[in-house]
Amino acid sequence: MSLNIQTLYEDENTLVINKPVGVVVNRAETARGETIQDWVEGRMAAEPERWNSEGKLFQLRSGICHRLDKETSGCLMIAKNQEALVHYLAQFKERKIKKVYTALVHGRVEPAEGEVRLPLKRSLFDREKWQVHYEGKGAVTEWKVEKRYVLADTPHYKNSLTLLKLNLKTGRTHQIRVHLSFLGWPIFADDKYLNKEIAKNDRGFLSHHFLHAGFLEFSGLDGGKITVDAPLPEDCIRLLSELVLE
Repeated sequence: MSLNIQTLYEDENTLVINKPVGVVVNRAETARGETIQDWVEGRMAAEPERWNSEGKLFQLRSGICHRLDKETSGCLMIAKNQEALVHYLAQFKERKIKKVYTALVHGRVEPAEGEVRLPLKRSLFDREKWQVHYEGKGAVTEWKVEKRYVLADTPHYKNSLTLLKLNLKTGRTHQIRVHLSFLGWPIFADDKYLNKEIAKNDRGFLSHHFLHAGFLEFSGLDGGKITVDAPLPEDCIRLLSELVLE
């Protein structure tokens, strides 16, 4: 296992890691380098007594309960046996797991708090992207403004950046990125949903989009509430420290 993965929480049934930027979660033909799935299976081999599960679903998913985009960092939940995986997948399906993200976006987000309910569907023009579409699946994202910054020479976005906390009520692919872009607040350095020229300029300051899964709250197998926080990546912290507050 070559990946350096930080453990945020662990018990006999559950592992929550701080997924690094630039690492793919699940193996695929298009995935290059070691994935989180490879890392988990390496950990299983090293600790067989703690990963004793013969369930087919567990083996298929390697215990991974959900996904994060390659460039998104933060809390990723992994079940350590079949029973735990079924338990957590049910919580995700029933929307009982609280997922809070941090994002830096272009524009002055107003109002300071709000909710967007717009269905999402795979793009008709680019299979790697998603779009708001009436035929799509329902998706709900809540936002709250944390801080506002000044960003010169971006008049289209009111010369502003906004730091947001986002409560993900559903878990659609690229949900936060598509919702915010549709509202006119694309994520900083997002090379899929932001103007290409602006994204290229952003990446002179940050090598990846600024989206971080910072908080998880869920119920363990014993019914107790578990909360997990993941610190922002150091390059994101550094970028924020260099920005001018509004």
